[in-house]
Order: sequence, then structure tokens, then C-alpha cells
Amino acid sequence: MHAVQTSLVEDFARDGIVFPVGRIDVTGFADRYAEFQENSRRLRGKETYIKPHLVSVWLDELVRHAAIVDAAEKIIGPDIVLWESDWSVKRAGTGDYVPWHQDSPYWNLSSDAVVSAWVAIGDVSADNGAMQVVLGSHRQGRIGGIDAEGDISKAYEEGQRTTDENCMFPFAHLTDDHAAESTYVELRSGEFSIHSVDLVHGGGPNPSARDRIGFAMRYISADTRYLGSVDSVTAIRGDCGRDHFTFEPRPDGEFTPNGLAALETALTYPSGFGEAKRKR
Repeated sequence: MHAVQTSLVEDFARDGIVFPVGRIDVTGFADRYAEFQENSRRLRGKETYIKPHLVSVWLDELVRHAAIVDAAEKIIGPDIVLWESDWSVKRAGTGDYVPWHQDSPYWNLSSDAVVSAWVAIGDVSADNGAMQVVLGSHRQGRIGGIDAEGDISKAYEEGQRTTDENCMFPFAHLTDDHAAESTYVELRSGEFSIHSVDLVHGGGPNPSARDRIGFAMRYISADTRYLGSVDSVTAIRGDCGRDHFTFEPRPDGEFTPNGLAALETALTYPSGFGEAKRKR
């Protein structure tokens, strides 16, 4: 067991990503996703992509899955909060794509004790829009800036957009095209990856006949904070009590009034900024 843990830490330090870290049971998750969005359209009038764990017991359980949180702990330490979760979906046969970027310039967090875990809900390959990464690129630290005016969160709220309609981000990261030096992160259903906040990554459209569905979880150390204000997070493991957080309640069912209220409140904080990135 110790050798596996050492390999994870060493591989992450070298590449900025490990895939697959492991595999969990996601039987029926694709159907659950469809039901989730049906409920969201009925109760919110739109689909929910950001912080869906706040309105769903099964997603709350997923963000606390021991195998995933154990992997995060190896990288960022024992005191862990979930800064954000999101459905990462590329619709079949569309031009939807993710531009080359690092997460760090968008998120404006105080440290790099931050990891993203990404679970494949169905097989993910180059043929259906798998994420592409530049191995080792995290070692250069934060590069470039964001093509937006002023604070990123406020720009989202104001509805600014500087990318084309097929881009899944409203703002581009001012960096080069890295396709020629990239590696596809191909995963079987249930496998998950974990990557650095500074890893350069992106991904092209999904030309296949089925949606590519993933679920992403952004874990940060409890000592990491959003620069500039208090932020809304979910306590996951260890000693999470910090004054720079307000803590989100666990859901008491699927899309209950309490859960919906918690979601709407959480989306007003910086960690909920991505709510505006998808308008469909």
C-alpha cells in the first residue's frame, strides 16, 4: 500500500495528473444524471451544472467517496474542503469544446493545495472529446491571464463573454495552442483522474453519437482561501473550521426545498461563479 501511495505522489509531482487513480462503481449513474437534470429543469427552470452535490444525496455521497478523498489527501493534506463540484458534459455531435487553460487564473485561490478529481460516467476516449493535458506543465506555475475585464466572478455575473458560442468557457485563458504536445486522458467508466490546478489542459468537441459525461470535484486544503472574500464550501475531512469559509449543509433528499435554498445561496459566492458558463 505504501508503494502505491508513493507512486501517486511522485507521479502527480512529475506530471501534474494521475490517471486512472482508481475505479469506483458508477452503475446507473448515466440514468441518474438524466433524471437529475429533468428534476432541475422542473424545479429550477434550467439544468444544474455547478455544485449539484448540494441538492442530491447520491452526489453528496460521491464527493465523499473514500477512494477519491484518500487520493486528494495524499496531495493536499488531511484537512479538506470541497470548493466546487460540477457536471462536465460534452453533448454528442456538437461543437462544444474547452479552450487551453489552467484552472488557477480562473479560481483566484491563495495556494496550489488544490486538486481536481474527475470521474468518468461512461467510457471517455479521444473519439468523444476526452480531456487533453500537457504533462508536467504545472511545474511552470501560473501562466498568462484571463481575457475578461475586472474580477472574474463579477464578469460572470455581468454576462461578459469573450469566446465563441461553442466554447464551454465565456472567457479564454491567454495561452498558446498546446494540441501538438498534449496527451488524451482516456478513462473507462468509473475510473477517475486527479490533476493540478496549474496543469495546462483543454479538449475538443465530441463528434460521437453519445454524450460524454463526467463529474468533477475540486478539493482544497482548509488553509487555502479565495483571495478577496469569504467563500462557500463543503466540509469533507479533518479540521475544516476556518473564518474564511461559510459551510454548506448536506442535502436532506433529492431537490428538497432546503437543498434548493442551499444551492441558490452557495451560487452567490465566488466558488459558484461557473453557474453562468452554461446557458442551455
